[in-house]
Amino acid sequence: MQNSSIGFLLSEIKNIRPPLKNLSLVESHVGYKIIDLITFKPKKILSAKVCLEIETVSEEEDVIIDIIVLKHYQNYFNKKIPYKITALHKNHKVNLIFFSKYTGYLKKIFLENKKIMIKGKIENYKNSYQITHPEIIKASNLINNNVFLKVVYSQRKTLKSETIHALILKVCASLPEIEEWNHNLFKLYKEAPSFKESILNIHNPSKENTISETSPYILRLAYDEIFSYQLSLAILRDNLNKLSSNFFECSSEKAINYMSSILPFEITKDQKNAAKEIINDIKSKKRTLRLLQGDVGSGKTVTAAISAYFVLNSGYQVAILSPTELLAKQHYDFFSKIFAKENINIQLLISSSLNKKSIKNELNYGKINLIIGTHTLLQKDVKFNNLSFVIIDEQHRFGVEQRIKLRNKGKQVDMLLLTATPIPRTMMLTVLGDIAVSTIKEKPFSSKTKTILKNENNINQVLSFLNNKISSGAKVFWVCPKIDNEETEYDASVQNRFLYLKKIYTNIATLHGKMSSIEKSKVLDDFRKGNINIIVSTVVIEVGIDVPDANIIVIDNANVFGLAQIHQLRGRVGRGEEEGTCILMYNNNLTDIALQRLSILKQTQDGFEIAEKDLKLRGAGEIIGTKQYGSEDFKFFNYEYHYQLAQTAMDEAKELIKIDPMLKSARGIKLKMLLKLFKKDAASNLLSAG
Repeated sequence: MQNSSIGFLLSEIKNIRPPLKNLSLVESHVGYKIIDLITFKPKKILSAKVCLEIETVSEEEDVIIDIIVLKHYQNYFNKKIPYKITALHKNHKVNLIFFSKYTGYLKKIFLENKKIMIKGKIENYKNSYQITHPEIIKASNLINNNVFLKVVYSQRKTLKSETIHALILKVCASLPEIEEWNHNLFKLYKEAPSFKESILNIHNPSKENTISETSPYILRLAYDEIFSYQLSLAILRDNLNKLSSNFFECSSEKAINYMSSILPFEITKDQKNAAKEIINDIKSKKRTLRLLQGDVGSGKTVTAAISAYFVLNSGYQVAILSPTELLAKQHYDFFSKIFAKENINIQLLISSSLNKKSIKNELNYGKINLIIGTHTLLQKDVKFNNLSFVIIDEQHRFGVEQRIKLRNKGKQVDMLLLTATPIPRTMMLTVLGDIAVSTIKEKPFSSKTKTILKNENNINQVLSFLNNKISSGAKVFWVCPKIDNEETEYDASVQNRFLYLKKIYTNIATLHGKMSSIEKSKVLDDFRKGNINIIVSTVVIEVGIDVPDANIIVIDNANVFGLAQIHQLRGRVGRGEEEGTCILMYNNNLTDIALQRLSILKQTQDGFEIAEKDLKLRGAGEIIGTKQYGSEDFKFFNYEYHYQLAQTAMDEAKELIKIDPMLKSARGIKLKMLLKLFKKDAASNLLSAG
């Protein structure tokens, strides 16, 4: 196979389009492209074995038996009585039960006096064997005439798992052999499978554990994924290091002194040190890529504002990218207030902005100095005159691609990433590479929040506590895992809790991501003014909500949240003069480990300590999975199982960029295709630009 084999793969994938009649359905309903199909990891693999002795079967396991269909029974007068088919397995009578309104098709597929093979759970009901909703199995689908495996995918809108699987198998049938791009992987695993072999096996498995984290096929794809990620980071760092710096007239002392003169509290030593580190980076000859991490309430925004003032004071443009409109608006209000006496034109650009066209024009002509916005800033028609500094807040909500897109809107752009989610030291290199980090631990003002654990059976005690507090004018956040019943198996949805609490409280409202920006702003304004006492919300309040006199937060089904997320939510209260109260409600089936995790929050207010302890208790797989530390949304890579792969990938990427910075070698050309396969096109474009 020639060096263009990966390019051939991409062209072949495009050529598959005509035969796939349902492809337009996939792309319109799911937003998937063909490449997304082959890398769509199955959710699970269901298995069942042919049963030889029906008497010994457990009711918990799926089994396969052959039967002879005897007779169909349907009660036309009482629809509550299920549809029944009697069958015979060897000498045992087996009843097949169907609870469905639509049963006409059953006579066509369960033909009387025919021998068929079915799969299901065998129950013992009134001294008879019974299988509810059995599935017909073809003998040709059995492996070694004994085992049946079914690949299950997460359903996407109206697209069912079976449809997705059928489409993927069609694509896989046309995959060519691909020339190997890996080197170091084979030092770890000498018999690692190829990319094609791995893709084929996860979608058409021969073993039940094919998609486990330690499967050779998943290990292979996990390395490809984390290597493409680390390679994109290495390309970005190398590209930044080659660029020269702007000239700045301001000094760090001037910027710090300005901020000190307008704030009602004293800037901490940590904030000053972090600001100096950032500004020294900006002043250096190399481009800046630095992470500023700080606990809840440590003053990251003030530190970022000092850095922004330094750049703005030298006549350059600054952009602040926020993940939500609520947070963008809060930043707009804060920066407008602190720069009110300065000749700095500040604008807000979000999807709901009414004057987007004029803002974009003024930005392009340099009339706007500081622009604050959401993903809208990433649009192609958003152009700058002399962008020099980009601040990305809650950086874990944005991937490398989005960072590069915004950075590319200027010629000599420094970048600062902010996170209020402390990253455990052991995870830092793997998640962000060898990025420069500034840390703020000291807080400008003391805040204290008492944390209480309550079983949901004691909800009346919680309500009694709230009644006393609300009668004195207290404001309460009540946070639920999901918006409505369809999204959660628990009662604790925003919809359910709102209806439940509305019977008790009159001044109550909901807040969630499905509401418009205007609706959310009105709810928060009413809450600040005291027209609303309780907001029942999702984690949309996790960042960007600052209501100093809101001192109580109830987190419903707290055991389904990550500790870092709970710590963030807890940070919404106790921000004023009074002590805050955080009530963590958990359900009855809480495990010992889950209770240990929640107890950590009672013991400490230190986000860094919480992150380290949570890592030790849970492992990192679940933490990474919640996107608390990065929005790369890995499909195959799992930190808990693949940490060694991550370290190897980072070392290999750094070494590779040293010897082949433009990826022009034979292997480099293949690796450019690897970047495309895992959607790191922005990194590839940096190479093209170079």
